[in-house]
Amino acid sequence: MDLPINPEPPEIMHIDLNSAFATTEQQANPLLRGKPVGVTNRINDYSICITASYEAKALGISLGTRYREARMIAPGFVMLEADPAKYQYVHNKLKLLFESYSPTAYMKSIDEGIIDFTGMRELLKGRTMEDIGREIKQRIREEIGDYMSVNVGIGQNRWLAKVAAGFMKPDGLYVIDRQNLEVVYGFMSLVELPYIKARNKLRLNNAGIYTPLDCLYAPEHVLTKQVFKSINGHHWYLKLRGYETEVDFGIRTVGRSYVLEHRTSDPEELAALFYKAAAKVARRLGQNNLAARGLRLNLGYAQETSWDGTSLPGPRGWYVRHMYGAPARRADQLYERALDLYSRSPQGRVVSSLAMTAYAVGPFACAQPTLFDDATNRRERLEDAMNAVNDKYGELTVVPATVARSKNPMKDKIPFGTVRYFS
Repeated sequence: MDLPINPEPPEIMHIDLNSAFATTEQQANPLLRGKPVGVTNRINDYSICITASYEAKALGISLGTRYREARMIAPGFVMLEADPAKYQYVHNKLKLLFESYSPTAYMKSIDEGIIDFTGMRELLKGRTMEDIGREIKQRIREEIGDYMSVNVGIGQNRWLAKVAAGFMKPDGLYVIDRQNLEVVYGFMSLVELPYIKARNKLRLNNAGIYTPLDCLYAPEHVLTKQVFKSINGHHWYLKLRGYETEVDFGIRTVGRSYVLEHRTSDPEELAALFYKAAAKVARRLGQNNLAARGLRLNLGYAQETSWDGTSLPGPRGWYVRHMYGAPARRADQLYERALDLYSRSPQGRVVSSLAMTAYAVGPFACAQPTLFDDATNRRERLEDAMNAVNDKYGELTVVPATVARSKNPMKDKIPFGTVRYFS
């Protein structure tokens, strides 16, 4: 197989909101504009920046910088606790704006969107893709916020559009096509290619591939048989040349993760937290008419110390997963399964974080009501009624009394992955 570079014009647009969460905070509070700003999930001396403004990045503060280190670098540094409601608002505004251009537009993550203009040249009315990109930038400033900026990448497939969106930050616009593809690869390193990290770099190096151009010129059988040893090698061969390989598999997992504000080893408190997480996962499943057979539980443990302050040995985390025979979608079902998984964990450890993930997700097959009705159908109706109340008045407005007494608020973290089940 000796495939040429895709000769088709670039018609896929990738839009990436610059320093999304920090910029949103600066948009909401003009006093923060022009200042080094970071966002974290929970503020304390050990908090880690999950995003930083460009003013902070210019000083060397970036993803992973601890709060106290950032204050040493820049005494005027401002760390804010994440406000997911703000970011979801911006996400929804971006989604509507992108969908006004194409019915195939969608949000790839909370701060990234894809617009596919394939086959829509007539609708562009003579405008170029660059014209549309500049128009989108202007509309974002006018309709979402004057401090908001995005990078626009245009390519022949979604992957190349993402590569293009990485150039000329912030507020850049770049196009990759068959004319400049090899030039672009020529000044990039392997790890600058999306999804190539240290492990894949080592695999490529072992096959004599040291640069993106080497990767482009590598025979298909080398990538498939020698480097990736799977169909992924064939996909890389295609997308490096500008052909589309991404497939939308829909929602495959639904999960929630939390850092606990009140660390605990109390089984009753943990049980209440499991129900809270189960209720949120169940709500997302119900909103998309899904059910899940598998459940995974992750627990993070607080580091234990001896009398002299030295850290004691022991795992910092634990997880288990199990595939059950029947699918589940209700909170009580997921809760029972979480308790089953928790019973297998080391007991007595102080839990500092937890995550619950439903997997093996598929369409929910509603049970046929019987003549006399049964407990299952009544429980389904009760779940639907609780969801209706919580949809109107806020998540976890109606919960069991034991859950309401829990000391942990379990605020939502920022979702960096799929947003297909956003409410």
